[in-house]
Amino acid sequence: MSNEGLNRTLLRVSLQGFTRAVLLSRLSISILAILLLFVLGEVILPGFMSFSHVMSILRLSVFLGIVTLGQTLVVISGEEGIDLSVGSVVSLGVVISAYLLNGQDINIPKALIFVPAVGLGIGLLSGLAISYIQIPPIIMTLAMASVVEGTSLIITRGFPTGSAPRFLEIIGSGKVLNVPYLILLWVLAILSMTFVLAKTRWGSILYGVGSNSLTAELSGVMVRRFRVFVYGACGAIACAAGLLVLSYTGTPYLNLGATYTMPSIAAVAIGGISLAGGSGNYIGAVTGCIILTTLNSILVALRTTEAVRQITFGLLLLILIISYTSRRKGGR
Repeated sequence: MSNEGLNRTLLRVSLQGFTRAVLLSRLSISILAILLLFVLGEVILPGFMSFSHVMSILRLSVFLGIVTLGQTLVVISGEEGIDLSVGSVVSLGVVISAYLLNGQDINIPKALIFVPAVGLGIGLLSGLAISYIQIPPIIMTLAMASVVEGTSLIITRGFPTGSAPRFLEIIGSGKVLNVPYLILLWVLAILSMTFVLAKTRWGSILYGVGSNSLTAELSGVMVRRFRVFVYGACGAIACAAGLLVLSYTGTPYLNLGATYTMPSIAAVAIGGISLAGGSGNYIGAVTGCIILTTLNSILVALRTTEAVRQITFGLLLLILIISYTSRRKGGR
């Protein structure tokens, strides 16, 4: 074979390998799923793919995306880490934010400090119990969710008070060039988290702890203390998400965050983040959030009830967990 023929063969093999890798990558599959869902939505409801409707879906994805950011950190940190209290913490964040803000812009700095601090404290308590008392994450965070929900009821007596100030409502509903501010804030969060996970020492430690905690500990990482901080960060992010939810609703309601717990776990799994920890990235989780929000919009367009939507998401999560468990067994 001549050199020219050999070069052509090598080029064809390289292109085939590149094409196969692109088609089979988790991110490519997720993006393809998003496109297919939008096409399906357009068939069911003409105008589903219009720019304004796409922006509307992305804006709704922001709230789930921010909650999933914290969930992503917990799952990557390993030891079957998961936080089932995020939904309750979001609800508490809404209630506390409305109470502190009370419709006054001047109270925004106070809310920006106090609301994440409350979530940080809740997350630290969960992290301490998980890391030092060895309570399984699912049990600990489920119990914490119950405690947080009860606390919300005690604080509000069933009737949350306060409201979002004008500036916060502008953030929640305003646009620039027809792009909602919330989407721009999410893009900033995505870029920041991607940088932290990929380029900083903290990100390297997170993946190291998640993939092999013993090796990380032998390398000098204080694994238990690190995981406590990760759960604290997750709590702070979830409570801050409550502030964003209030910016959109304007008025507080109990249990506004309840619908985010299971979808945040499903988004992480769809995004290719290993539930065993140590791998994955936030970009994948972002695609998972958009897929779930788009699917929910289609179900709403089909006029399904809330019960049907909950069953759909529950079955989807069950399929993902079965798939994950099968892969683990196959890898042994």
